[in-house]
Amino acid sequence: MAHLQSVHFEYPDTVPCSLFEGDLVSRIFQRLGMGSYRAKDLVKRSLYLISLTWGLLAVLAVLSEVGWTKPPGQNFFLDFAAYGQLLVGLPLFLIAERAIDWQTREAARCFLTTGVVQPGDAVRLMRINWQLKTLRRQSWPDLACVVVAYALTAAWMIPEMYNNRLTWHAMEPSGARQLLTWPGAWELVFVGPLTTYWWLRWAVKVGLWTWYLRQISCLRLNLVPSHPDRTGGLGFLSDAQSKFGLVILAYGISYVAPTIFYKLTFEGATISVLSVWGYAASFVIGAPLLFTLPLFMFTRQLHHAKAHALEVFQERSMERALAFEEKWLKACSSGNYELMSGSDLAGLNALNQVYDHIHKMRVVPFDLRSFSELVGSALGPMAPLRPIS
Repeated sequence: MAHLQSVHFEYPDTVPCSLFEGDLVSRIFQRLGMGSYRAKDLVKRSLYLISLTWGLLAVLAVLSEVGWTKPPGQNFFLDFAAYGQLLVGLPLFLIAERAIDWQTREAARCFLTTGVVQPGDAVRLMRINWQLKTLRRQSWPDLACVVVAYALTAAWMIPEMYNNRLTWHAMEPSGARQLLTWPGAWELVFVGPLTTYWWLRWAVKVGLWTWYLRQISCLRLNLVPSHPDRTGGLGFLSDAQSKFGLVILAYGISYVAPTIFYKLTFEGATISVLSVWGYAASFVIGAPLLFTLPLFMFTRQLHHAKAHALEVFQERSMERALAFEEKWLKACSSGNYELMSGSDLAGLNALNQVYDHIHKMRVVPFDLRSFSELVGSALGPMAPLRPIS
């Protein structure tokens, strides 16, 4: 126990539990003088990214004459996907990073300070935290995301040069293909790879957090079935996972809603088409499940703790109930009701309440409120599409 207390004392300086601190993006923003998560720096980050993406695309669109005078498809300012991805999605991803970084740090702290991890595994917990620091500071995941981002951007941009369809990306015919416009070239070289990299980076962060939870779930956990959070003391994980709803919301606004909007508006599809409702349904159902399923890694230990507690309480409850009935029957037969005291009944009621509390204990550290928040985040981007459909 003394060792655990010393770990608690050193935690703020020696246990790096952030998913973002020191990674490539954080270092870049740090050099640009906007490295903190204060509101001022978040606003600066948002304006910086918007200026380099939507702002520069808008200027190039005007100079390339693919602006207000062009019909839909050829008019950059009628591309609602650009508004969703660049004016809303990117800033929302930044806000999500701040909220999730704080909440995951808090969850990692709770594993140590609340006593959920048994003292004998405190050193292993510290080692896992240091492994997390090493993993998040590695550069190869970011480089891999950049390469994949360029590949995915090229995969959808290059065919637009050969489909004989004029868009603000490619307009001027040149033989068998169309030449890229200036905003189209900037989309191919910078904007497309950046926005794609951003959600790929988040996929890496989600994978890193899932790895962390997996390592924690393999430790010996001190789960208390009578804990008020009804999850043995792991209720803080529910709050941490629910914050990922901001990522779901940002992705839905950036990619899912614009894709469905395009199909409904420009392709003439209806909500009954499989490519529309199937895509929407898979996102609304799949995204919340993505952040719920990792918590099932704690189910085995939670189920074992619950089963053991119920077994012990059933035995103790039987002993207490028999003693109470024996005393009650003796008082009734003798007429001496003073043998019964209020504390006897209060003690039995307290035991019943604890037993009922343990019986309702969840074996997944997630509650309906948190799951509803994730589902609401997935449904949010679909709301503006209802009048269209």
